[in-house]
Parts: sequence; structure tokens; C-alpha cells
Amino acid sequence: MPDPRTAPGGRTDHDANLVVFVAGTGTEVGKTWVSAGLARLLRERGLSVEACKPVQSYDPDEVGPTDAEALAAATGQHADAVCPPDYTYPVPLAPPMAARKLGRVCPTLDELAASCRFAATVDVGLVEGVGGLYSPLASDGHNLDLIERMGPDLVIVVASAALGGIHDTVACTRPLSAYRQAVFLNRFDTRTEVHVLNLAWLGDTDLVVTTGLSELADVVFPPGPSRSGA
Repeated sequence: MPDPRTAPGGRTDHDANLVVFVAGTGTEVGKTWVSAGLARLLRERGLSVEACKPVQSYDPDEVGPTDAEALAAATGQHADAVCPPDYTYPVPLAPPMAARKLGRVCPTLDELAASCRFAATVDVGLVEGVGGLYSPLASDGHNLDLIERMGPDLVIVVASAALGGIHDTVACTRPLSAYRQAVFLNRFDTRTEVHVLNLAWLGDTDLVVTTGLSELADVVFPPGPSRSGA
């Protein structure tokens, strides 16, 4: 497997050492849990990590942190730095629909791509999408469109390990064939037969498939000398 620090990619306008887009096969598949856990692990390994949730919408009646708050807790950033208030909508609908319901303007793909920038001092910049790969997140497009605007070094597709996971995984990874990618089968349980069979089936493809955060962290940033040489 090529080192993601040197692997070719389409990214041309980011300064972070490695920019990773965390996509999902659908809503509630666990993108935020994976992103936050990955950020914590990478920071424990001595890497500088920042997260960006380009836009978010949520149910204000639900108990618990927003996605931006959860990511901020994992990276040490302020939640408003992860997702600006102007791009946060307290309505449980896709961001363009939530913005419209609130009488606000949803940002364009170009505006969101411009907000997903990281300083050169950041070793890993994590960008978490919204919903599934084709879920609308901008006034003029969906997650895949944003990925194409950004050209990240790596795309992580968070998928369910349960029945139907193979279809959802393949349906979301094929449109990403131009990018280096890895699959994370979330909520994987070795005691559940279909989980084990799904992993084995996907393992026979050319996809990089992981089931644990430590394994995923190794894919994102293989162990070795840090950027500073420490």
C-alpha cells in the first residue's frame, strides 16, 4: 500500500499534510463516531489533527452534542471552528432544505470547499460529509460533488457491517474509483455471521476494508517518522 503522505491525488489547493474526507453510505451510519475516534487516535500518536464539518443540520430537541461539537471535543478545536454558525441549521433536514425552511441561504459547493482548508502545520485534516454520498449538502450539489471540488488525498467510506452492507459499500465506492479510498465497516461484530461474511466478501475485492479504528488509523497515516521527524 502506498504511503498516503506521498501517494498521488487530485488535491491542489490544501496545505495540510493529508486531507481525508469521511463519507458514508447513508445517514446515521456512524461518520461522526468514526471521525472523532480516528482524530483521537491520531492525536495520541503525536499527530496534529483538525476537523471540518462543512455544513450541518440537526434536531434541536435531541439530547447530545452536534456533529461539530463531537468533532471539536476530539480535536481540541472550538465547535465554531469545525462548522461555522452560518453553516449550522437546527432543523432535521438536509442542509439545503433546512436552510430554506429557516429562510436562510445555503452555501454553494465552492464556498464549502473553500472552508475546508487546513494550515500547513496540520498533519491530518478530517472533513466529514453529511448523510450519504449523494445526500445534498450545498445549494448546488451533494457530497460527491464536494469531494470532486476538494480532491482529497483519501476518502473513507463508513458503511454498515449488517445485511445490505455489501451493496451500499460497492454503490458508494465505485463513483470514488479515481480516489484513494478505504472502507470502515462500522459496528462490526465477529459473533455475527453476516458481518463476518460481508467482510470476507469485500476482502476479495480490491477495496481496503477495516473494522477497527486502530487499523483505520494505520491506513490513514502508517506508523513511522512524524512530519517533524520526531
